Amino acid sequence: MWKTLFAATVALAVSAGAPQAQEPPAPSGDALDLRIDESDYALGPADAKVVVVEYASLTCPHCADFHKNVLPSVKKGFIDAGKIRYVYRDFPLDRVALAAASIARCAGRPNFFGFIEAFYATQDRWARASDPIAALEKLARLGGMSKEKFDGCLDDDAVGDEILKRRLEASEDFQVTGTPTLFVNGKRYGAMPLDQFETLLERLLSE
Repeated sequence: MWKTLFAATVALAVSAGAPQAQEPPAPSGDALDLRIDESDYALGPADAKVVVVEYASLTCPHCADFHKNVLPSVKKGFIDAGKIRYVYRDFPLDRVALAAASIARCAGRPNFFGFIEAFYATQDRWARASDPIAALEKLARLGGMSKEKFDGCLDDDAVGDEILKRRLEASEDFQVTGTPTLFVNGKRYGAMPLDQFETLLERLLSE
């Protein structure tokens, strides 16, 4: 009897102490057609059941937090595993973010995400520097970009104009008002902790 009671007590204590998956927040709206095409910067299979579209600004601290503390685990467990498709879209909140987004594009598609992650990882150093463009240039050179290419990219109005065009589309057509904004299978969310995001993805994958 004592053994049975002890076992039951231990089981109850373990159950009570076990961490519970956090319920993801309710979406704030939706977008029926996010117009994803070959011009997008994406990772994961094109035919994935779950598609995540992130709108972010490279000078946004909340975006940096997402890219440093949430996205790496999601990339390992969901994107690299071929379960979801992830699309990154720039939504620059200021001229410095626009410059950084332009540099990432000028680095070329094979290097794009490497530049994006490097910029987020060091955001507190270059975005708040007395001369953020000079700080960006140093980072870009570490990534293999010459000064000539860096300067030429910032002088190329077509690069910046394309980014601003997509930003305007996001604002007017998809009601993106801040960053980061995440669309998960068309449903609009703000930033969320890793456990909530994983719960949401697993739920959609199981449907």
